[in-house]
Amino acid sequence: MKCRNCDNDAVYTDGLCEQCEHHKEAQEARVMSDSERINFSGQTINEDGTIYEETKKIHPEKKASHGYIKFGIKNASWRVKLALGFLVFCMAAIIIGVIGLIVQLIPVLLVLLGVYIVYTLVKALFR
Repeated sequence: MKCRNCDNDAVYTDGLCEQCEHHKEAQEARVMSDSERINFSGQTINEDGTIYEETKKIHPEKKASHGYIKFGIKNASWRVKLALGFLVFCMAAIIIGVIGLIVQLIPVLLVLLGVYIVYTLVKALFR
Protein backbone atom coordinates (compact mmCIF):
# COMPACT_ATOMS: atom_id res chain seq x y z
CA MET A 1 0.00 0.00 0.00
CA LYS A 2 1.34 3.45 -0.97
CA CYS A 3 1.23 6.63 1.12
CA ARG A 4 -1.55 8.95 0.05
CA ASN A 5 0.74 11.99 0.20
CA CYS A 6 4.12 10.97 -1.20
CA ASP A 7 3.81 7.48 -2.79
CA ASN A 8 6.23 5.85 -0.29
CA ASP A 9 5.30 2.60 1.40
CA ALA A 10 2.55 3.29 3.93
CA VAL A 11 3.02 1.73 7.36
CA TYR A 12 0.16 3.33 9.28
CA THR A 13 -3.54 2.46 9.04
CA ASP A 14 -4.51 5.96 7.97
CA GLY A 15 -2.54 5.50 4.73
CA LEU A 16 0.54 7.55 5.64
CA CYS A 17 4.24 6.66 5.66
CA GLU A 18 6.53 7.44 8.61
CA GLN A 19 7.68 10.81 7.26
CA CYS A 20 4.15 12.03 6.54
CA GLU A 21 2.92 10.74 9.92
CA HIS A 22 5.68 12.65 11.75
CA HIS A 23 4.84 15.75 9.70
CA LYS A 24 1.16 15.34 10.60
CA GLU A 25 1.98 14.99 14.31
CA ALA A 26 4.13 18.13 14.15
CA GLN A 27 1.13 20.05 12.85
CA GLU A 28 -1.21 18.85 15.61
CA ALA A 29 -2.86 21.40 17.89
CA ARG A 30 -0.60 23.09 20.39
CA VAL A 31 -0.93 25.78 23.03
CA MET A 32 -0.48 29.26 21.58
CA SER A 33 1.51 31.95 23.33
CA ASP A 34 -0.24 35.16 24.34
CA SER A 35 1.26 37.12 21.44
CA GLU A 36 0.25 34.41 18.96
CA ARG A 37 -3.29 34.40 20.32
CA ILE A 38 -3.58 38.20 20.13
CA ASN A 39 -2.42 38.22 16.49
CA PHE A 40 -4.51 35.18 15.51
CA SER A 41 -7.82 36.00 13.83
CA GLY A 42 -9.78 32.81 13.98
CA GLN A 43 -11.39 30.31 16.28
CA THR A 44 -9.38 28.98 19.22
CA ILE A 45 -10.22 26.43 21.89
CA ASN A 46 -9.37 27.30 25.47
CA GLU A 47 -7.82 24.77 27.83
CA ASP A 48 -11.16 24.20 29.54
CA GLY A 49 -12.75 23.29 26.18
CA THR A 50 -14.68 26.51 25.54
CA ILE A 51 -14.47 27.88 22.02
CA TYR A 52 -13.24 31.44 21.60
CA GLU A 53 -13.88 33.21 18.33
CA GLU A 54 -12.17 36.49 17.54
CA THR A 55 -14.66 39.31 16.99
CA LYS A 56 -12.30 41.47 14.91
CA LYS A 57 -13.52 39.89 11.70
CA ILE A 58 -15.84 42.03 9.63
CA HIS A 59 -18.64 40.02 8.12
CA PRO A 60 -19.43 41.01 4.52
CA GLU A 61 -23.18 41.04 5.09
CA LYS A 62 -22.83 43.48 7.98
CA LYS A 63 -20.49 45.71 6.01
CA ALA A 64 -22.83 45.77 3.04
CA SER A 65 -26.00 46.39 5.03
CA HIS A 66 -24.68 49.11 7.34
CA GLY A 67 -22.33 50.89 4.96
CA TYR A 68 -19.66 51.45 7.60
CA ILE A 69 -16.91 49.53 9.36
CA LYS A 70 -16.75 49.37 13.13
CA PHE A 71 -13.32 49.66 14.74
CA GLY A 72 -12.37 49.35 18.37
CA ILE A 73 -9.28 49.64 20.50
CA LYS A 74 -10.27 46.98 23.01
CA ASN A 75 -7.99 44.39 21.41
CA ALA A 76 -5.30 46.86 20.32
CA SER A 77 -1.77 46.55 21.66
CA TRP A 78 -0.52 48.85 24.40
CA ARG A 79 1.62 50.77 21.87
CA VAL A 80 -1.44 51.66 19.78
CA LYS A 81 -3.35 52.71 22.90
CA LEU A 82 -0.39 54.83 24.02
CA ALA A 83 -0.14 56.52 20.61
CA LEU A 84 -3.88 57.24 20.53
CA GLY A 85 -3.72 58.61 24.07
CA PHE A 86 -0.85 60.89 23.07
CA LEU A 87 -2.82 62.16 20.05
CA VAL A 88 -5.89 62.87 22.21
CA PHE A 89 -3.65 64.67 24.73
CA CYS A 90 -2.12 66.83 21.96
CA MET A 91 -5.52 67.72 20.51
CA ALA A 92 -6.84 68.65 23.97
CA ALA A 93 -3.75 70.80 24.60
CA ILE A 94 -4.27 72.64 21.30
CA ILE A 95 -7.96 73.25 22.02
CA ILE A 96 -7.24 74.49 25.55
CA GLY A 97 -4.45 76.71 24.21
CA VAL A 98 -6.74 78.29 21.61
CA ILE A 99 -9.43 78.90 24.24
CA GLY A 100 -6.81 80.46 26.53
CA LEU A 101 -5.60 82.71 23.71
CA ILE A 102 -9.15 83.87 23.02
CA VAL A 103 -9.68 84.62 26.73
CA GLN A 104 -6.44 86.63 26.78
CA LEU A 105 -7.50 88.60 23.68
CA ILE A 106 -11.00 89.52 24.92
CA PRO A 107 -9.86 92.79 26.63
CA VAL A 108 -7.92 93.84 23.53
CA LEU A 109 -10.89 93.07 21.29
CA LEU A 110 -13.21 95.05 23.60
CA VAL A 111 -10.86 98.05 23.47
CA LEU A 112 -10.72 97.84 19.67
CA LEU A 113 -14.53 97.63 19.54
CA GLY A 114 -14.77 100.70 21.79
CA VAL A 115 -12.32 102.64 19.60
CA TYR A 116 -14.32 101.71 16.50
CA ILE A 117 -17.60 102.83 18.09
CA VAL A 118 -16.07 106.15 19.23
CA TYR A 119 -14.55 106.63 15.77
CA THR A 120 -17.88 106.06 13.99
CA LEU A 121 -19.70 108.41 16.42
CA VAL A 122 -17.10 111.18 16.00
CA LYS A 123 -17.13 110.69 12.24
CA ALA A 124 -20.94 110.93 12.18
CA LEU A 125 -20.96 114.09 14.34
CA PHE A 126 -18.45 115.99 12.19
CA ARG A 127 -20.18 115.41 8.87
